[in-house]
Amino acid sequence: MDKKPSFKTPEGREKIFRICICAVAILALSAAITYMIRGIILDTNATKRLLAEAFMAIDREEEGESSDKQPTTSDPEDTSDVPSDDLPTDTVELVSVDLSSPKPGISNYTSYGINEEALSSHSFSFSLSASPLVLILHSHPEECYAPDGASAVDAAFGFTSSDKSKNVFAVGEAVAEVLTAAGIPTLHVSDDSGNVQEIVTKYRALYPSIHFVLDLHRDGVYTTDNRIVRSDGKSGGSPAAQLMLAVGTGQGNAAWQDNLAAAWQISELISASQNKIMRKILLRPESLQQEYAPLSLSLYVGTTGNTLSEAVTSARLFAKYFAIFLLQSDTLPPSLS
Repeated sequence: MDKKPSFKTPEGREKIFRICICAVAILALSAAITYMIRGIILDTNATKRLLAEAFMAIDREEEGESSDKQPTTSDPEDTSDVPSDDLPTDTVELVSVDLSSPKPGISNYTSYGINEEALSSHSFSFSLSASPLVLILHSHPEECYAPDGASAVDAAFGFTSSDKSKNVFAVGEAVAEVLTAAGIPTLHVSDDSGNVQEIVTKYRALYPSIHFVLDLHRDGVYTTDNRIVRSDGKSGGSPAAQLMLAVGTGQGNAAWQDNLAAAWQISELISASQNKIMRKILLRPESLQQEYAPLSLSLYVGTTGNTLSEAVTSARLFAKYFAIFLLQSDTLPPSLS
C-alpha cells in the first residue's frame, strides 16, 4: 500500500500551516523592525537638520551684529572727551594733540647731515634800514581754520575761505602789525595767485630792499583714524596754535643753509620762553619755492583743528621773536612790550 504524501494528511497540512504562520510572523516582525529603524534614522536626521538650522540662524544673527559695528583704533595721543560713536557719520572729530618740541629740533627728510651747533652761531648780513625788509605772502591764500568752539566739523568742510578776515591773510596781518610796530619795515601782500615765484619776483623788482620772504601757511594734520588734529599750544596760559618753520633744500636753492640757520635761531628764541609753541623744523628735499630771495622761510601757524583766534595769538608771538632775531637783540624792544 502506497504511503500518502505528508501534505495530504491532516497532520501534514497542520504542520505546513504552522510553518506559514511563523513565516508570516517573521516577515511582519522584520517589517516592523525595519520601519522602526528607518523612523529612528529619519528622526535623528531631522534633529540634526533642525540643530544645524538653529546654529546657522545664530551665526547669521552674529554676523549681522558684527557688520554693524565700526572698527575701533586706539590713539595714545587722543585727549578728546568726545566719543566718536556719539558723532553723526557726516562729521569729523577734532582732537587736541601737543605737537611741540621742548627744544629746537629738525625733522630731516633730506640726505644732508646737520651741524646744530653751527646753526646757533651762524651770522647774517642785512640792513634794518632797508624798507621794506620783510615780504609776507601766502602760497595758499585761502587756507582757514576750524570754527570757534567746534568739537567736530562737517565732513565736506574744506578748510578754505576767500574771506581775508577769516583765512591765513588775517594771520599774516597780525605778523605784519607786530613787525611794523617793532620798527621792521614789512610789506604784506594780498595777491591771490599763490604763485610764489611771480609774487617775489614782482615785489623784489619794485622793492630791491626786500631781503626776507615769509610764506605763511596753515598746516593740516590728521590722526591714523582720520580725525582732525588741533595743535594744543599755550601762550601765557591761553590756548594757542603751535608753529612750524619749514626749509627747502632743492632746485638750486643755494641759500637753504642760511634759511635753516634763521629757522633754528628763531626757534631757539621762542623755545627759551615758550615751551609749548614750536614744533620741530621741517627740512625738505624740495625747494619750497625759497630760492627767489636771500632769506626765505615757510611758516605754518596752527593746523586745521585750531581756530583763527588761536592762530592770531601765536602769529603775534612769533612776530615778536622774529623781530628780536632781526634786531639781533637779547631783550624785548620797548615797542613790543
